[in-house]
Amino acid sequence: MKFISGGYYIVAPTMRQEYMYKEIIPEKVISVSECICDIHPEINVFWSGSKENKLKYIKEVNISEDKYKEMEKWIQDHFDLKEFEYPQIFPSLNLAKEFYCTFLNHIQDLRIIGFGLPSNYLESFFDEEGTLNKTTEDRTGLENILMKKDFIDDVTSIKGFEILGYETNIFHSYLCNGLEKDFKNQFDFSLNENGFVSSLEEAEKCCDIANDEELGTEDVFWLPWAIFEYEPY
Repeated sequence: MKFISGGYYIVAPTMRQEYMYKEIIPEKVISVSECICDIHPEINVFWSGSKENKLKYIKEVNISEDKYKEMEKWIQDHFDLKEFEYPQIFPSLNLAKEFYCTFLNHIQDLRIIGFGLPSNYLESFFDEEGTLNKTTEDRTGLENILMKKDFIDDVTSIKGFEILGYETNIFHSYLCNGLEKDFKNQFDFSLNENGFVSSLEEAEKCCDIANDEELGTEDVFWLPWAIFEYEPY
């Protein structure tokens, strides 16, 4: 199976929330959904945040105000060059590593996470989002990256699959909806040692359940996204 790159995130793992089914979900959770994990940089602080929120973010990531200004310039420069996509997607692994090493390498336990869509689902995603009928300016950052149809070469870095639904610049995860309980009720659902669904076949079963309108989840198209993790150096 080939995977089309959706880009790269710098993700801060979070502890399992009380609403998550602890018999299935590990104590430490990694997700590409902002509903669950913090993803850096926090772009809304840069472009629409108040001075107070900027100072709060500076404290959160433990950098100086001068370093923050350097970070802000890096983001704007690379955004202008189409080398950074809103809200915080790095189109290439090298750029994600560059940003991490320049600004965030002092923060423990951040992860560089890549996410890819199985190639046979790309057309369905574009149809759902109306991607091919949009101009480049009207497409979301994720759509622009997927339009490049870059394959993820190093599949040895795959950690598993996350059931995700996309809604205008953000991902919803099955975890946001507590769907692990519904999956468990319908088949022998479990996660691998990395905290993700082990196989594409099992992830597709989960998507069939999640896309059942009677289940009452967010009105999104749930798809099996492959999750990759990379060393920062």
